[in-house]
Amino acid sequence: MIDISIIIVSFNTKELTLACLKSIYKYLSGKITFEVIVVDNNSIDGSQQVIEAFAGENDNLSFIETGFNFGFAKANNAGICVASGRQILLLNSDTYLIDDSILRAMQYLDEQHDVFGCGCTLLNADLTVGISYGMFPEFLTVLREIFGGRFGKYRAMKPQSPGCIYDIDLPCGAFFLIKKELLEKTGYLDEQFFMYSEEPDLAKRAKKLGYRTVYFGPTRLVHLGGQSSMPKPVDTAAGKNVLDVKKIFYQSWGRYLVKHHSRLYAFAVKTLFLSYCYFYYFFFGLKKNNEAVLNFLPEILALKAGWGNKTDFSGNNR
Repeated sequence: MIDISIIIVSFNTKELTLACLKSIYKYLSGKITFEVIVVDNNSIDGSQQVIEAFAGENDNLSFIETGFNFGFAKANNAGICVASGRQILLLNSDTYLIDDSILRAMQYLDEQHDVFGCGCTLLNADLTVGISYGMFPEFLTVLREIFGGRFGKYRAMKPQSPGCIYDIDLPCGAFFLIKKELLEKTGYLDEQFFMYSEEPDLAKRAKKLGYRTVYFGPTRLVHLGGQSSMPKPVDTAAGKNVLDVKKIFYQSWGRYLVKHHSRLYAFAVKTLFLSYCYFYYFFFGLKKNNEAVLNFLPEILALKAGWGNKTDFSGNNR
């Protein structure tokens, strides 16, 4: 069994995926045994040709073409199913390594028998510390955000102590290093999630089985952020826009809450969140702050669409 299988889902991020691949081979070749599995979700930007060319030069790179945009969870599972590493790294295509510090995370994971997986320190393009992990997106989390004046800052957090090691609820999905043997116990990513909330769901399942998820600060890499889900010129033909992405986000969030709690619980979170958005929408409207108003309007529209009364949280509404 090789040391690690690195799974990268590609969707219209040709240049970023290539940069990510080059950084992996630059810093890991000759130091550990690894394989890279790129799963392409039917990109239309020429990603397939670029990745196939790179794979032709590297025997330990496998390329899977889905032929359709199956979403993040199902694409990752396609890679996991053929992975032979004792550790699995779910890595975003908009990341790149800047050193071999991932080796330290791998060693730590081997030594900690009760740790399911870990995140790392994600850096912005300018190498400042960026969002690296978060708390489970549940009622008390949102309540703390609202009354603590830190809305969104607990579900997506910058490390409190960069470089340290401590327990977290879940890592940012750009980097999630997992023990393969424990992944077999929790089950793979839930394919009912098309995009978003896959990592909270997986980390929650691991926690219910008694395993910890950890922020491993000594490992660092750059995460450019949102490049696969961000609307681009190639997405125009598919009718993809910001509101569509936000709607999917809220659908996934609602599905997570129903799965791990109940529909009543999900309704309570929706009501709390929507009340907050409406309050500031009208508050800034009275103050004639049009820019702030426009920030809240897409959230309200997407939330109502994503968590509408007819939304099927079983996954059949994609």
